[in-house]
Amino acid sequence: MPCVAEFPQLESLKQREKALDFRFFGLEVRGLLGTMREVVKEKKTTFTILLDDRRLARDVLQIPGTPTIFIIDEEGRIRARLIGAAKDIDKIIADVLVKI
Repeated sequence: MPCVAEFPQLESLKQREKALDFRFFGLEVRGLLGTMREVVKEKKTTFTILLDDRRLARDVLQIPGTPTIFIIDEEGRIRARLIGAAKDIDKIIADVLVKI
């Protein structure tokens, strides 16, 4: 699961939600509930991970692979989409949030 490598950065974002004035969710698009439960327990993850066991989000949002990050504004519009692993997710997302 490629996105697991980014969990420490994602966990850091979760801790900064209030300061950055946004909500953060993970989305597991492969339907691997058992595997994701193990990863969440092992990594001591505190952010919410939604399960797309029917792959609806993957199809509708055209997610080419993982990790993919969407920044969605308060009106439900996708303001940014980051595809692939990023070295500094925190900074990238903070920069986008300043612009919206």
